[in-house]
Amino acid sequence: FLAKLNLRNMPKLEEVSVPSLEELVLVKMPKLERCSCLSLRELNSCLRVLKIINCIALKVFDLFGNGHKLNIEQKSWLPRIWELIIHNCPLLLVPHPLPSSSIVSRISMIGALKFPIMNLRSCGSLAIGKDSEDDEYGSDEDSLEELSDELLALDGKILAFHNLRFLTELIIDYCKSLTSISLKGLSQLVSLETLRIKNCPGLSGFDVPPEHTHEDLTVANYNTLPSLEYLEIWSCGIAWEWLSLILQHAPALTELDLWDCPKLESLQLNSCTTLQKLSVIDCESLGTLELHFCTALEDLFICEAAVCVLEGSQSLRKLRLRGSHYLESLKLHSCTALEELDIRSCTPDHALPSLEYLEIGSCRIAWEWLSLILQHAPALTELDLWDCPKLGSLQLNSCTTLEKLSVDDCESLGTLELHFCTALEELNIWSCPSLCTLEDLPPSLEELTIFRGSEELKHQSISRASSKLKVKIDGQYVN
Repeated sequence: FLAKLNLRNMPKLEEVSVPSLEELVLVKMPKLERCSCLSLRELNSCLRVLKIINCIALKVFDLFGNGHKLNIEQKSWLPRIWELIIHNCPLLLVPHPLPSSSIVSRISMIGALKFPIMNLRSCGSLAIGKDSEDDEYGSDEDSLEELSDELLALDGKILAFHNLRFLTELIIDYCKSLTSISLKGLSQLVSLETLRIKNCPGLSGFDVPPEHTHEDLTVANYNTLPSLEYLEIWSCGIAWEWLSLILQHAPALTELDLWDCPKLESLQLNSCTTLQKLSVIDCESLGTLELHFCTALEDLFICEAAVCVLEGSQSLRKLRLRGSHYLESLKLHSCTALEELDIRSCTPDHALPSLEYLEIGSCRIAWEWLSLILQHAPALTELDLWDCPKLGSLQLNSCTTLEKLSVDDCESLGTLELHFCTALEELNIWSCPSLCTLEDLPPSLEELTIFRGSEELKHQSISRASSKLKVKIDGQYVN
């Protein structure tokens, strides 16, 4: 019996009737209006490959239930299909969500009536949106851009999530009218490792199942994406309360990229204990970034974000800051693994123009790294350094606004230059045995504290005591 039927370039054909087949291909038949079936049930149960490309007049297709009195239920529709391609068929209505079976290997949808551009690859990657893949079948994708804009909600009416349990990557791109994504649907993608949501400015959150409230979904037993390792959100209107729903229930997440999310005001990563890499770029409203529980974080990149307070983690190896104009406080507590510190500005201005407080503790940071911060922090008023064993020199030539300096347990520190610190009022030096002398103390200094220092340093400090300068040695004022 006939198993494959391939019809191409038949410009005058208006109607075709097909028998039961395993493969049906209809390509470039501009006047084809109707495709009927000799045996609908047999064709539906046998068909494995269906390709309909550039059939711009095709409106009635029995298999799609719009021309036959026998309707096929969703659960029984195309049960053996493994390749489905529909390109540039603007009158053809797809009756059920895709894929229709869990054995599908390839789906490509471009220019079907009321259906978004969709591309499912055999590697387990599904892309939804106009830039999902270059068109290999010759349809004009640019002219069909507006069809992708019709997608308002990504839910069970578009995707048969239960048939996508094998999916490892989901890309949603350039769906400009998309407002919500079904959280219940995402929770069925148990193998999903990568989720990319890009250029969806109308996307504000997720469609919560009616039996749940937002609070219900914060409990630990609602495991949304158990295999998710990489999450990218780019140019979307999502807020923290909705982003948190994914983060709280993605126990395997190792990398998070956030680009151009103007409504994101807070990022509290309390549940991201496996996160290794975080990038926050051009999030103009993001003022709070909490990393206390990110015990595996190694790489942190912040660019053009409104972060005011930043605290590092013990596991941090690489810190990169670009155009952090709003950063007021930077604390690198116990960053013993820090290997790379890169601070730059995207403009000729200072990279950290608002930084007033800097604290670095338990870090193997050297002077050449610390100087990168100090030379780009024109508003710095307080500097607190403790347990920095590699810090051998401290040349504060650029710190003209510094008012308070505290140095504690920096055993290698041998040189401290304060000549240009013309605003310095308080200087505290604790447990720095290699520091033997203080030269060129600024006249603005009002209080000097030395604790467990060298004898040379103590004697020199005592000699500097005056009515203006108070000197405290090992807990006692000498004047």
